[in-house]
Amino acid sequence: MERLKSIFGTFFDVNLFSIKRLIIAIVVLISFFILKGILSKFILRIFKVKGKEKIKSNNFYKPLKIFFGALGLYLAILILGPSEALKNILHTIFRSIIIILVTYSLGNLVSPKSRFEKQLRKKLTKSNDSMIKMICKTLKVLIYIIGAVVLISELGFNVSGIIAGIGIGGVAIALAAQDTASNIIGALMIILDKPFEVGDWICVGTTTEGSVEEFTFRSTRIREAENTVVSIPNSTIVNSVIINWNRLQKRRISLDLILDVNTSLKKIADVQNEILIYLENEPHILNDSAYVKFSEIRADGFELEVVCYTDIINYIDYVTFKDQVNFKLMSILQNNKVSLTSKPQTVYVKND
Repeated sequence: MERLKSIFGTFFDVNLFSIKRLIIAIVVLISFFILKGILSKFILRIFKVKGKEKIKSNNFYKPLKIFFGALGLYLAILILGPSEALKNILHTIFRSIIIILVTYSLGNLVSPKSRFEKQLRKKLTKSNDSMIKMICKTLKVLIYIIGAVVLISELGFNVSGIIAGIGIGGVAIALAAQDTASNIIGALMIILDKPFEVGDWICVGTTTEGSVEEFTFRSTRIREAENTVVSIPNSTIVNSVIINWNRLQKRRISLDLILDVNTSLKKIADVQNEILIYLENEPHILNDSAYVKFSEIRADGFELEVVCYTDIINYIDYVTFKDQVNFKLMSILQNNKVSLTSKPQTVYVKND
């Protein structure tokens, strides 16, 4: 009881001076409550936030209004001249409100559908929604944890023991889930390095090749050419050689045509010339990239080396285009009545 009197005793000493302070305190309190919206808008305009709708939808608008309202109440109580004990309690409460508001604002800043998420989507253009939402939620949880630790410290509790406990618990969890932790670290490395995006055709090591279908913190799912889906842990991917075929500026088409050994030199020259004309006039073959050379005379036939580059990068489209090129080359050979050689076969005759 005596302690309560020492804290709040100053409010019960009524005199002319205290009445004046009470009037001033009420004026300050009402002024801040009236002007909190205007002051909040003014602060946001300093940071180049324009437009009535944009200001009201800004993550810091409502916290700023609460801050100025709390500031008005804080100053009004100080004007009344509270005791030192009450001042200390008041300071702690006011600083705690600031910590909560800052934590809340920063948490909203990285929440889904925020400006941060939009910027993240621009950088990770083809990443799936679940991945982006997971990044935002993880950052939000970290901000809230840091805010909670700062708030506990402000309230006078010893945070060193809590941090030590969290550290020990974190080590135990890390030991129990090493694979999960390594996959999450692998996902972060993939996000930073960006060796591929969802939709890219990649080759991982020497065993897996296909289109990236989904990318999560734990694994990357790849749909292979056979339409099977392979899920590869991110820790495996970051330690493997990755070939991203979508990053190519061009693709190479290379064929060796072994013409029949009975083909005349004129036929060889005609075929060579027709193939070159076709490749040079094909829109998807890069200019000056095609050549057809009579490269080798072999015992079983004559070798024509056909090489060109196409601007078709997508693997499925590339295979389809290469299929068209092969059909056209076979058509040229048939029109010129030129056949390809067949490998000589050895026939073994068994004597009874």
